[in-house]
Amino acid sequence: MTIRAKVFLFALVAIVLMSLMGVHLSLGVRHGRNSRQQMMVTQEQLDGYGRLHALAWPYLNELAQVRQISGDTSLVRHKLLQRVEEELERLEGSLAREERWIPGRTVAHERQEREEIRAALYDWAAWTEARVGAIPPGTAVGSTVEWVLYTEFEQRVGRRISEIQGEERAELAELARQWDLSTELGQLLAMLVPALCIVLVLVLAFAILTPMRRSLEGLTSAAERIGRGDFDIRMSSSARDELGTLARAFDRMAGELRSSLEEKQRLMRAEAEASEREARRYHALLEDTVRTRTAELAEANARLRDSLQQLQEAQEQLLFADRLASMGRLAAGVGHEINNPLAFILSNLRFVHGALTELMGAPSEEDRLEMLSALSEAREGAERVRLIVQDLRTLSRPDDVALGPVDLAAVVRGSAKMARHEVRDRARLVEACDGMPAVLANAPRLGQVFLNLFINAAHAIAPGRVEENEIRVVARLSAPDRVTVEVRDTGSGISPEHLRRVFDPFFTTKPIGVGTGLGLSVCHRIITSLGGEIRVESEVGRGTCFFITLPVAQDSSEQSAA
Repeated sequence: MTIRAKVFLFALVAIVLMSLMGVHLSLGVRHGRNSRQQMMVTQEQLDGYGRLHALAWPYLNELAQVRQISGDTSLVRHKLLQRVEEELERLEGSLAREERWIPGRTVAHERQEREEIRAALYDWAAWTEARVGAIPPGTAVGSTVEWVLYTEFEQRVGRRISEIQGEERAELAELARQWDLSTELGQLLAMLVPALCIVLVLVLAFAILTPMRRSLEGLTSAAERIGRGDFDIRMSSSARDELGTLARAFDRMAGELRSSLEEKQRLMRAEAEASEREARRYHALLEDTVRTRTAELAEANARLRDSLQQLQEAQEQLLFADRLASMGRLAAGVGHEINNPLAFILSNLRFVHGALTELMGAPSEEDRLEMLSALSEAREGAERVRLIVQDLRTLSRPDDVALGPVDLAAVVRGSAKMARHEVRDRARLVEACDGMPAVLANAPRLGQVFLNLFINAAHAIAPGRVEENEIRVVARLSAPDRVTVEVRDTGSGISPEHLRRVFDPFFTTKPIGVGTGLGLSVCHRIITSLGGEIRVESEVGRGTCFFITLPVAQDSSEQSAA
């Protein structure tokens, strides 16, 4: 039997028991009301017959008094008969109520008795009046005569009234006995029916809850074992209810999980064996390749040996499977990083060469200053090239660099100048870094960070719409001893799946040959080595913002405090 059927059975039994209890109470109340009404009617009839019986002595006394004063005795008889009729009318009313209240009760016999008593009273009253009328007027009626007349009343009427009263008393006693019996039975049922209801409810609840609790405990234990990874369970349940169905479903689920686990373990062992064989073969191939390439690289000149050592230290962080491909991408990336400052250097050298070629005689002070500025900027570009090559070593560990107070606004302006040829056809470069205290950093390396960020921001913006796009550099005090620089662009943005990998070495979304993925990794290493932090926020189609936080130089913070 299902749980739903058990619950319905429980509810049905409760409803039936409550209905039976209600029917019994209703019938008991109805029977008690009928018994009370019948007892009231019987008592009224008994009282009425008692009043009829009590009319004899007053009537005799009045007759004697009227006869003694020579009065008319017919008036006394008429008064008696009137009182008799009143009492008989009351009896008729009680008989009518008894017949109406008590179903199936007939009162024809009582009406016949009432008529007999009326006739007997009428005859006795007439006979008594005649006997008293035979006494001479003014003569007192003696007690003997009154007693004889009363004795005649008892023989003619009183005996019959006494018999009827006896019947009424017997009926009243029977009604009282039945009422007591009904009350005792109602009390007994009032105790037995609730007790029976409680027993049946407890039995049904025990029959429903005990199997349910046992099944739920088994299901809970099975679920805990499955949660611990133990799928070797058997819940043999023969119940036909919902819990039995759930237990069998648990068995099927555990069997399927056990089969899936065994199949997965078998596949994992097979894959592990195949991977191990492939790894040994690939490792041997890589060792041969490395030995060959190491022999070739040993013949390189001494100037490249330091760079090669840095590349080898960076390559040790990669998987052996990507070693040769990484070297090729690294070489292409170095050329891309050096191309911008070399173009700047060549442009300035062409300008100086052209100015010297066209110059006739000694240069003017303005020409001399302009050529010195171009040579200074070319020297700065060459320094950038040298730093670009040295910055490849930051992929493995930061170099020891000299730190000191650096003018942040000057470094941003210098980097903006070097990146101007990449930015000018794509966006407006806005700087707002003046008024900031000096930061503790290395100026060339910090300039390289901003240069990489400017070039990356420019590459994220399509050329041709300069007025619609902007690269904004803003510096602010984020703490009493910290300066935060925001480099924000309106470019294409970075997708969420790429955003968390932008600082990984050699990770790039650009085509092969355009970038190596070293720029942001180098920026991260440089900022970290300077004791700062760098993070990025981006939204596809809305642009990217890099946040660079650097410590304020000690002497600068003291001056600001003063």
